[in-house]
Amino acid sequence: MERDNAVTTYAEDIIREMREDDLIDILEIENRSFISPWMRRTFEETIESPISTNSVIEINSEILGYIMLYSVEDEAHIMNLAVHPDYRGRGYASKLITRTVSCFVGKNVSEFFLEVREGNINAQRLYTKFGFKGIGKRKRYYTETNEDALLMKLSLHQ
Repeated sequence: MERDNAVTTYAEDIIREMREDDLIDILEIENRSFISPWMRRTFEETIESPISTNSVIEINSEILGYIMLYSVEDEAHIMNLAVHPDYRGRGYASKLITRTVSCFVGKNVSEFFLEVREGNINAQRLYTKFGFKGIGKRKRYYTETNEDALLMKLSLHQ
């Protein structure tokens, strides 16, 4: 009996800079992830901004998630982070955060900020795992639901 000597390989995820031609896939993730998703033009403006850094995580050219932030001086603000619902809970958001934070350490960024829905406990747990701490609330920040946002901060040099 002959044995099948085929080698099984597993695809590796790649984190790379976001491109405008990624927006079709990104908008699908965005629309499936948020009550009030960003419009295409908001993504375009963010990609074009000289103070933004935007990355996607993909496997076999399929975009699974993205992170977008602005940075000025020693501060960075995470504006948007999402993973496709079919791929959540597999560590992709953690990989995006890890890579982003490590890239900015070399750029002398010492503080990261973000807002998260007060009711989004899973996201809060994720951010807490990386050392983000709640530092305040933004009342009725999410206008479509009047939900408060928890303002979180990560200080790299404590």
